[in-house]
Amino acid sequence: MFSRKVHATGDISLVPDVSVELVVNTIEDCKKPVVAAVEGLALGGGLELAMGCHARIAAPKTQLGLPELSLGVIPGFGGTQRLPRLLGLSKAIEIMLLSKPIMSEEGKKLGLIDAIVPSQELLKVSRQWALDISERRKPWLRSLHRTDKIGSLSESRDVLKAARQQAKKIAPNMPQHQACLDVIEEGIIHGGYNGVLKEAKVFKELILTETAKGLVHIFFAQRMTSKIPNVTDVGLKPRRIKKIAIIGGGLMGSGIATAFIVSNIHVVLKEINSEYLQKGTKTIEANVRSLVTRGKLTRDKADKALSMLKGALDYSDFKDVDMVIEAVIESVPLKQKIFSEIEKICPPHCILATNTSTIDLNLVGEKTSSQDRIIGAHFFSPAHIMPLLEIVRTDKTSAQAVLDLMTVGKTIKKAPVVVGNCTGFAVNRAFFPYAQSAQLLLHLGVDVFRIDRLISSFGLPMGPFQLQDLSGYGIAVAVGKEFANAFRGRTFQTPLVDLLIKNGRNGKANGKGYYIYEKGSRPRPDPSVLPIIEESRRVANIMPNGKPINITDKEIVEMILFPVVNEACRVLDEGIVVRASDLDTASVLGMSFPSYRGGIVFWADLVGPKYVYDSLKKWSQRFGDFYKPSKFLEERAAGGIPLSAPASSSSGSRSRM
Repeated sequence: MFSRKVHATGDISLVPDVSVELVVNTIEDCKKPVVAAVEGLALGGGLELAMGCHARIAAPKTQLGLPELSLGVIPGFGGTQRLPRLLGLSKAIEIMLLSKPIMSEEGKKLGLIDAIVPSQELLKVSRQWALDISERRKPWLRSLHRTDKIGSLSESRDVLKAARQQAKKIAPNMPQHQACLDVIEEGIIHGGYNGVLKEAKVFKELILTETAKGLVHIFFAQRMTSKIPNVTDVGLKPRRIKKIAIIGGGLMGSGIATAFIVSNIHVVLKEINSEYLQKGTKTIEANVRSLVTRGKLTRDKADKALSMLKGALDYSDFKDVDMVIEAVIESVPLKQKIFSEIEKICPPHCILATNTSTIDLNLVGEKTSSQDRIIGAHFFSPAHIMPLLEIVRTDKTSAQAVLDLMTVGKTIKKAPVVVGNCTGFAVNRAFFPYAQSAQLLLHLGVDVFRIDRLISSFGLPMGPFQLQDLSGYGIAVAVGKEFANAFRGRTFQTPLVDLLIKNGRNGKANGKGYYIYEKGSRPRPDPSVLPIIEESRRVANIMPNGKPINITDKEIVEMILFPVVNEACRVLDEGIVVRASDLDTASVLGMSFPSYRGGIVFWADLVGPKYVYDSLKKWSQRFGDFYKPSKFLEERAAGGIPLSAPASSSSGSRSRM
């Protein structure tokens, strides 16, 4: 893909002039008819070439689309001009703006495809079609010159105006959506050929933007996660997982069960009593129903999925399972007890997985003799929707167990990222300073709602305080203790969460937190939380001279995200991830870090390691060790080396992989 070469070198001349030279001059203006035979996938450049031809014949179920906007650019081979002329303006804009492909059957109805024929007849019919054009039995159509589907100028302007409003909502921080609409408009007003010329110019401008660099990086980073040294390159074959057991039917257990049954894998759900079991089963049924309501699942498939679920109150159904996932509360003694029980009952090939989000796996499996089968399967909540699956391996976990879990992860449509074992693993470990730095700023006198607003406008779906409301204060307290014990001296322990709980608040769960939650309306800032925050500030007593600090919007975002970068540096230094880009993928899929910023490490490299280091150093002198830069960051900043550059063997990186 030439965009990667352009990003590596900054040399825009590497972009080939395909649009005018090949598609317009050689194909569309050719004196002989050119017919495209299309099968399988025609996404991006493939569809643009086909649209430059004089007819398009497709095999059934061929995917057609222009997904370039999802990579930060626009179609560059004439797609912005020809798709509206073949399909009509509204549908063409929808396909481009949402990067949403259509099937050839729909393409035929809309006029993008001239005929659909069986695969084995595709070439024969396409050749005959070309002959028919040359003998005037079929029309000789050059799509760039068509205007019959565009509508009047005022109609087109109305459609474009509505599309601009939609683009502002779906892509507020990205330039390519508005640029795409500008280019389409140019072609409508000044003709298709002028549109093609403007498209080529704008494409070259967009390819060098940070948005395009970030989106192209994350596109390839996601594909790299399936390459794990000594697992995927040693000739092992994944074993088929047909039946799994889940222990614990709470929020996580029921979400995990949903993900498996909708992918046709039998699930035994075990609970400690029939009341809890019934509650877990009801949650799963509600999850499946909501997938049907949202059009993600047909009613038939939903019924089939629910028939794959079986409830249990003991281990008698565990004799033939291929994998067990423990999803009980974060209690080490309870987890140890469960693992020593299931080790005796499950077959010897059975994978023994835990969904813990923070506890060290060596502790979980301490009382068993099957440590080669013990692995972390860390799903993110809600587990049937969030795409990331963190696969945690210890020094003893077998390559076969890792490969099997990676494979089943893909079967249930998750993106598996393999990580090493430590408190919080990769994502929660790197992001623990996120909530804590927000609390620290709050106690330095910064307004709670200002912090959330700024983090949302940076591109995260919500700010750290609304996120805390959503996940519940009990989790915040438990996880805070885990990190305070594991990373002494560099955490901030807030008095506020205990005060909120004492005040009868539990975030979204009971409708009262930093925000007010009422059914059918958006969360509203709750002014009655402000006196509790004031009390917490008095208890913490960290404001310089008792006065709130003066701080810019930019500094707030940096003071929340740079500590995350700092912890990510430690994750890289300790070898918790195979490569830096895996942490980028995990931050985007697990923490909803904006994909157009390329992930946490990629973004830090764009900002500049030296700037991140200097800022943290300055804050650590003013506000203490929470901001103290890590050794890894200091070395990279001093040497002018990107954070994402692989560690040299001499750097003493302590790999846990």
